[in-house]
Formats: sequence, C-alpha cells, structure tokens
Amino acid sequence: QKNMRCRRFSTSNVSHDPPSSTTDERSHHGRLPKDFLSTLRSLHPDLKISTNYYDLESHGHGESYHPSAPPDAVIYPKNENEIVDILRLCCRQVVDDITTITNKNTEAGDGITTVEVVSVIPYGAGTSLEGHLCFLHSGNGSDIDEIVDIPTSLFNNPGNDISDKFQKVRVKRKGGISIDMSFFQSIGEVASGDLFVKVGAGVTRNSLNAALRHTGMQFMVDPGADCTIGGMVACGASGTAAVKYGTMRENVLALRAVIPPTIVSSDIEISERNRPLVVQFGTNALKSSAGYDLPALLTGSEGTLGIITEVTLRLHPIPSNVVAASCAFDDLHSAAEAVAMIRMMGVPVSRCELLDEASVRAFNHSLYLGHGDSNKATESKSRNQQLSLQLQPMEVKPMLFLEFAGHSETSVMEDLAAAQSICMDYDGRNFAFASDEETRQALWAARHRLYYSAIALRSQDGDDGGATSRSTLVTDACVPLSCFADVVTATANDVKEFGVIGPCFGHAGDGNFHCILPMLENDSVEYKEKVSQVNANLIERAMSVGGTCTGEHGVGYGKKKYLECMYGTGGIAIMGAIKKALDPWNMMNPGKILDLKAISNLPL
Repeated sequence: QKNMRCRRFSTSNVSHDPPSSTTDERSHHGRLPKDFLSTLRSLHPDLKISTNYYDLESHGHGESYHPSAPPDAVIYPKNENEIVDILRLCCRQVVDDITTITNKNTEAGDGITTVEVVSVIPYGAGTSLEGHLCFLHSGNGSDIDEIVDIPTSLFNNPGNDISDKFQKVRVKRKGGISIDMSFFQSIGEVASGDLFVKVGAGVTRNSLNAALRHTGMQFMVDPGADCTIGGMVACGASGTAAVKYGTMRENVLALRAVIPPTIVSSDIEISERNRPLVVQFGTNALKSSAGYDLPALLTGSEGTLGIITEVTLRLHPIPSNVVAASCAFDDLHSAAEAVAMIRMMGVPVSRCELLDEASVRAFNHSLYLGHGDSNKATESKSRNQQLSLQLQPMEVKPMLFLEFAGHSETSVMEDLAAAQSICMDYDGRNFAFASDEETRQALWAARHRLYYSAIALRSQDGDDGGATSRSTLVTDACVPLSCFADVVTATANDVKEFGVIGPCFGHAGDGNFHCILPMLENDSVEYKEKVSQVNANLIERAMSVGGTCTGEHGVGYGKKKYLECMYGTGGIAIMGAIKKALDPWNMMNPGKILDLKAISNLPL
C-alpha cells in the first residue's frame, strides 16, 4: 500500500509551538489595521468587541497541550449581516494604492499593490484538541509581507487595466480576530413527523437535547464534551454513539455559512462585488442527489472555508428500551477481536467502548484521589454517594462496554444475548448488564470518567503542578475493524515499553481509538519525546493499514504533516484548489489543515 511507504515523522519536540508564533508583550490589537475596530464600531455600534487580555488568552487555545496563541480581538456577532461586514473589512486594498496599475504611487513606492489581510478564526466552545484556535502569525520574519501573483479580476477597481491576467500584490498580514459564535442560539421547532431541527451554530449539544426532550427526539452525536453544534460540524466530530448513528457527516442535512470575499476593494462601503457570500447548502430532505455535496464540504473544514451560522441536523427518536453491559477479558487483543466479530455478525450495538488495563487502573485510582489521605478518600466517596452511584473498584483487566437500544425489550435482550455469546467465545468473563438508568451509569462509570481519571494519574499532592487538560496529549486514529485488535494492542505495548503514563481506549465499534498521555510541566525532554513517539507510532501504524491520522478530532495544525502521506500530492492539490477558490486571500484560519505556501507550486 502507498501509505506503508510513508516517511517516518519527526517527533523531536512534543510541545509543537505554533508555527511562526510570537510571545512578546506588545499590545495585541496594535497589529490590526489602525482603523479596523473603529470602522467596525461605526458600522455596528452595538457589536460586542473585546481586547481584554483574558478574553484574548481564552480564545487562543482549545483543550489540548498546544500552546496558546491569542488573537488581537474577540468579536461577538449576533447575526449574519455583522459577520458579512467583519469579513469584508478583513481584506482591503490600502487606500493609497487605488491607482497602482497606472503609476508608482504605492505604499512602498515600487508599483506593487498592498492588500491588508486580517486572519479570522471562528470560535465555538473552545474544546478542540489539535490547535484549531491558535492564531498562527509571523513575529519577525519576512513572511509578514508576501509578494504574490494575484488574478487582476480579484480587484474591485473599475479604472484598472485588466489586460494582464495577473498582477503582483504585496499581502500584509495584519493580526487576527476570533469570531465567537455564542450569540447564535436559535433552536427551531420540530414539526410533527419530521426528523430534523434547525439550530444556531452557538447552541451546545447538551442544551439542544434539553430543548428537544419534550419532542421525544434527540441529537445523537456525542463527542463527550459539551461542544457547540457549529464547532462539531467544523471539526467533523463523532463520539461514542457513532457506531449506530454516524458522525457529523451523516447527521448534517443542511447549513448556512458566510464565505469570505474573493474580490478586494479599498471601499468601506459594501458593493455586490466585494460582498462576502451568505450561502445555503443542503435541504430539509433526509436525502438528496442534487449536485455536489456542499454540506459535506464545510463539514470538517475547521473554519478554513467560511463561518457556519446555522445547521439543519438529523434527529432520532429517543429509544424506549436501553440496556448497558460490561465484560472483562484476559487480554486486550481478545477483547478487540470480540468487537470485530460483534460487528461482523450484525449485532446492532448503540455504543461499543474498549478500555485497556491502564484505563481501568485510572478509574480505580480516581475513586480515591487522596493517594492515601483518608480525609480526601472520604470526600471522594461522599461525592460518589451524592451522585447516587455505587461505584466500586474494578478488576484490572481490559474491559468492553456495550449499549443496546431499541423499540422493545425483547429485541434489545436478543441483541444483548448475541453479543454475550460472542464475548464468551473470546474468553470474556464477568459479563454484567443493567436496564435501569442508575445502574447503567454505575456500570459505565469507568468509561464516563476516563478522561479526567487518566489525567489524574499524574496529579501531584501539595502543589498545583499536576497534569491538566492543557498539558495532555490525546491521540486519535481510526483503522479498519480487521486491523483494530493489532493496532490498539501495539499502541498499549508502546506505552508500557516507553515507560509513559497513557491509558488506551477506543470507540471500538468503528475502529476509532485514543491514548490519553498526561504530562507535567517539569517532565524531562526525554519523557516528552517518548510521549511524542507513542503518538507518531500509532499514527504511522494506522496509516500503514489504510486508516486515518484522525477519526474525530480533526487536523488543525497538529496533524497537517500527515495529510500528504494519506492522500498524496494530488489529494493535497485538490484541497488546495478548493481553499484558493473560496478563500483566495487565505483569511480563514490560516495554517490549519493546509499550508498554502506548500501547495503554491502544485499543479492546481
């Protein structure tokens, strides 16, 4: 296979500093064009704009180990018209250069038009994991000014001589802004008999399902975190329920978005030629074969093609009968093989999660976070009792967690029995199940608590130097089911051999798995390099068997180096052509998914 010939990737530094980022103490919004914020305020006096340090810092990172790289301003639009004006002002020709084509009276005196570009990063809930929200800018190199050949048709100057198809343009990167979508909170009515709902991009998953509860319908994509719907679309999220209900790609019927302007102008007033497009992709129908699949184009685009404002989501009936189950295995490979057989036999599981021994050990550890301190242990037990969960330490063995849901108790119990029989064929034991919600929660507690339990494995008593989500590398890869057992077992073995802390688990029903690798600030360079090598090894294994470097977290800037290995030069060229067609000035979340400099010489 092509992927098996891919080069090994460098893992010399796990910190992955944002490319060309700076950490000086300048006034952030000083990098923006001098009239940018004042012009925006004059157009929209009620528009909320923040240059507060804490707002900037919180919008410059997600929940991952990638360092914070804050924007210059955070803007909170309330409607699409405000977004249109924001994007239009983010790409303007310098006023002194209006007559560039006919004389040399340009800003630099060299006859080259200057265009100022402000980078734009859409923001949802800040839960992404691959550096999607980092503002990647140049601090002191020549990259601030790029002289490039641009089609003359991209200028809105009617007096220009456009006999030449291209002209040289000096592109000045003038800071960046974060577009916080938290005001887009609309939730439409669900008509009787319909299986869809229209929601604003800022609505979170939990608030949506709370609003839908009276309808008997539910949005089933569950990534764990309480993400915004717009963010879930942008990152192509999925989660534990994807094995039955699919990922965001299968659950987005339509969406509205604002696409950045392709025509640049020096005019403050808007015109039809320099107006950013407000587009509607898709329909309310449950299927369509009309033209290109445009909703899918923006799903997984990570804010690099436009700003999603509204999403039409597929809904599913809340199942009337749900049964949860767990089963222990003597080794991880057998547990993973059991999962593959359950899927091959067509047993309809709603969720199918696999935890290795280290994951179970993390759960047991989380029940007594006092590390020997009886007072803390008592407090931990008290919290568990308040949750009405009778949590007990588990046998430290690989565990399989299953969930079955359906319209009748009989059908659900038949599915459960079929899965239990398969588990026994692979030497599973202690198969337990429950149908009441409280016991189901207790049965699945090890899985539900895994993320923070894994991070707590590297806590430190007596100070605040323990691991946090901001110091934890969460890996993400997905492989064909036939290869799942071998790849996840090899990853768990890597963790042991390298001597790092890293519980491995997976959404086993669709071949997606993760390793949670918490780090401390004072960890040695050698330890961090080992963590990075675990990540690199698992991604290489995944790609070598035809899998992907990311099943649900997205690319960001953390994984873009793997895309050419996965798709080849031609695939990268096609993605680059799409990016250039919709965002020729590279305004939208630059440096994520693709490096435009790297694709500039490709055939498309």
